[in-house]
Amino acid sequence: MSWVLIVCWLLFNASYAFADVKTKQTGGIGKKGACFSRQNDQWSYKISQLKANWYYSWGRELREARPKNVEFVPMFWGKWFKDDDIEYLLNLKNQNQIKFVLGFNEPDSPNQSNMSVDEAIALWPKLEAIGLPLGSPATVNPENKWMINFMQKADDLGLRVDFICVHHYGGKNVQGLLHKLHQVHQRYNRPIWITEFAVADWNAKSTGQNRHSAEDVLKFMEGILPALESLEYVSRYAWFSASSTSKPLGRATLFDENNHLTALGRYYASFQPTKK
Repeated sequence: MSWVLIVCWLLFNASYAFADVKTKQTGGIGKKGACFSRQNDQWSYKISQLKANWYYSWGRELREARPKNVEFVPMFWGKWFKDDDIEYLLNLKNQNQIKFVLGFNEPDSPNQSNMSVDEAIALWPKLEAIGLPLGSPATVNPENKWMINFMQKADDLGLRVDFICVHHYGGKNVQGLLHKLHQVHQRYNRPIWITEFAVADWNAKSTGQNRHSAEDVLKFMEGILPALESLEYVSRYAWFSASSTSKPLGRATLFDENNHLTALGRYYASFQPTKK
């Protein structure tokens, strides 16, 4: 075999291996997703309108009313689950209905799942036992003390955390979010799923007084989505669409009060990564 053929063979196998790793991280589908509670009015319709490739609803149950041809990703929101819930997801896995599992939702927050690191660590092997790629707990800040301690203990005990779930509710700075993602990847050395993100003004006293205009948020989205598509270590992302009346997040909503797509929602729905 000539050296030219050898080089070509090596390059082919390297590219094939890389593609296989990338496929395992994303599940072989597009990165763009959606997150809506099943208590949200017309949640299934909204997910379909956004042309999402995947979705989650902060729960484990796969509903009949789910959007068709959109992958469901179950979540263990907090510590209140039973062995029957594990068995339920094992059955979904065996039916090829699910491919990933998400860990606890903001366990560092008293207003969310509110768990200690030790509580989360003690329950983690049960989530691992499902045998699917498993996302980390999604903390308020992915580099806060809770998350750092959890990941350190998980690594020390040999527990499996396959990808890092990130929440981000910052300003309109695209580079700021990209820098944050770079730091998270450098710290934990795992693929990233951004399971909640949006532009927020936490000091807003009303939607009208929110310092971020709808145009500001749209410009942010136009900058960040192509960037996320280009980052190999970002496997998936899902914009968080709050109520249009939310003081901090109303300008970042994808749907108006009549459940129609906003200008931001229309952009998110129409966005497709550039073919390479």
